[in-house]
Amino acid sequence: MTTVRKAVIAAAGLGTRMFPITKVVEKAMLPIGRRPTIDYLVRECAAAGVEEIAIVVRKGSTQIQRYYGDDSDLRALLTRRGWAEKARGLDEISSVPSITFVEQSLEDSYGTALPVLLAKDFVAGDSFFFLSSDDLLVDEPGLSTLAELAREAAGGYALVGQPVAEVALERYGRLRTAETDGRLLLRDLVEKDSGFVDGGQALINISRYAFPAEFVSVLASVAEHEESGEYRLTDGLLSVLRSQPVAVSVSSGSYYDLGSERGLAEAAQRIVGDEQFGAAHPV
Repeated sequence: MTTVRKAVIAAAGLGTRMFPITKVVEKAMLPIGRRPTIDYLVRECAAAGVEEIAIVVRKGSTQIQRYYGDDSDLRALLTRRGWAEKARGLDEISSVPSITFVEQSLEDSYGTALPVLLAKDFVAGDSFFFLSSDDLLVDEPGLSTLAELAREAAGGYALVGQPVAEVALERYGRLRTAETDGRLLLRDLVEKDSGFVDGGQALINISRYAFPAEFVSVLASVAEHEESGEYRLTDGLLSVLRSQPVAVSVSSGSYYDLGSERGLAEAAQRIVGDEQFGAAHPV
């Protein structure tokens, strides 16, 4: 069994789709029940066996750091007030993997490749997961899509494909795949503006990847996209695809787009509703 011990989570975005609230609350700190959205991704990683996480945050931001930071003063206040039992909810925050924060300046180059490049020292020589804080995946109890992704990658390259029967196709990048020797492999990444659907059902890209350490060097050679000016992680992955297999792990979990009001509301309804009825999810 292959276990990936490190993960990089991109969380530096401005959250423009959620303005005006994201003027004062960082996008990854928007709440789902009692926890911020970033915490569900952290716990998703933990459920897959990840021991170290780098969260790439916007330069100058502090909210995520404060959430996972020292709370001794708050605990001391609760104790003085005779409310020590109320601190039990804080214990949940400490039961997460080791977290490193990496700053990203939005004044410089931008794009999905940048968080990985900035986390180069953290990655060092290890395989790692890469996730975007815009995307939430809720697995069924006892299952871990990321753990399955690590097995599919087997030390190489893999990404998650989320099956959708009906979708606004212009909103998502999609995967063109083919089965080879019983293994589902990536053949192409189809951009958001294409009308391609495979057999009436699409596998969309929900920003769940497993990469070997060498992918950082691959991204370092990626050129700026001519039209958007971005440095795109998917361009690096397509360059890998010319010489190496990239496995696709099909998710059985439920996907939510946390960059939209509807996605955030649907995620809250699912997670809070499950908690009320006693369902236990890894996130």
